[in-house]
Amino acid sequence: MAASIRDAFPSCRLDWVVQTGFEDAIRAHPAVDTVISFPRKSLSAWWRSPRVARKTLGFFSSLANGYDMAFDMQGLGRSGLMLAASRANRRIGFSNAREFGWIGANERYAIPKNLHAVDRMLELLQASGVHSIPDMSLWVPPDCEEGWAGLRSRYEISDSYVALAPTSRWGSKQWPAERWQSLAQRLLESGIDKVVLLGAPGEDVELANIASVQPEKICSLAAESSVGMSMAAVRDAAALVANDSAMLHAAVGFNTPLIGLFGPTDPAISGPYGHTEDALRSAEAKNSTAHYRDSGLGDRLMRGIEVDDVLNALIKRVDLKSRNE
Repeated sequence: MAASIRDAFPSCRLDWVVQTGFEDAIRAHPAVDTVISFPRKSLSAWWRSPRVARKTLGFFSSLANGYDMAFDMQGLGRSGLMLAASRANRRIGFSNAREFGWIGANERYAIPKNLHAVDRMLELLQASGVHSIPDMSLWVPPDCEEGWAGLRSRYEISDSYVALAPTSRWGSKQWPAERWQSLAQRLLESGIDKVVLLGAPGEDVELANIASVQPEKICSLAAESSVGMSMAAVRDAAALVANDSAMLHAAVGFNTPLIGLFGPTDPAISGPYGHTEDALRSAEAKNSTAHYRDSGLGDRLMRGIEVDDVLNALIKRVDLKSRNE
């Protein structure tokens, strides 16, 4: 989106609203002028507190900043409210947005929901008159580069490492921890110097348990790494293996070889863009209609992916031995 809009309007001011905590993903992007942080968690219970209600009103009021165009690419109630609050002359969104999100748009386009999420966004740009450019390139902020360099030195991470992102917000999307342990050990046996585990600070205990099988060779960065530092780790890795999570998509932005592990979510819709062939999914998962939010699902659909499946897929894409040499 950002690359396409910048190409269409080279001299425009381009601002991007992003949930607090994910600013690193876009703040170094050359097409973006200003990153507007949306403190979703702190505003989530606005109806319970007059103070939070005032803060929420202040955030939405701040979005009216003289915009000519505004796009809602998420298609949800809150993003629709942001679209309306922008007061842009052209407020562009999906006519089939969820949670009545379409109300905030004065230009609504029916884009099929069975497209990949990125293609839906690009189609919306095209419908609005902006030529779309499928440029997924990412940039790491300079301070995150410094932080990553410090971590590499401290943990003695050479150029021969594979990054693993074993966690997900939803348990139904997570491959079992014991299989991540087995995969890490097999990678080390193949000649890889280190296995680097990536995750959010709150996931450090979970990742430490995975690393415990060989702590001198498997290091977890969850407790110390920001989103931007994790992005740098993905960029420099020989390969990334991940559940359906943020770092899987970061690998696309850095052209890092990847393997995505999918269960209840469809890689044709939410998988790594342009890398559908790099997504593994069991036959049971493909035939299932279960929703990833189903609390009773557990990791059943993820268990259909075996360690050998992942390792063999990885070997086909990356010459691990030559990387080590």
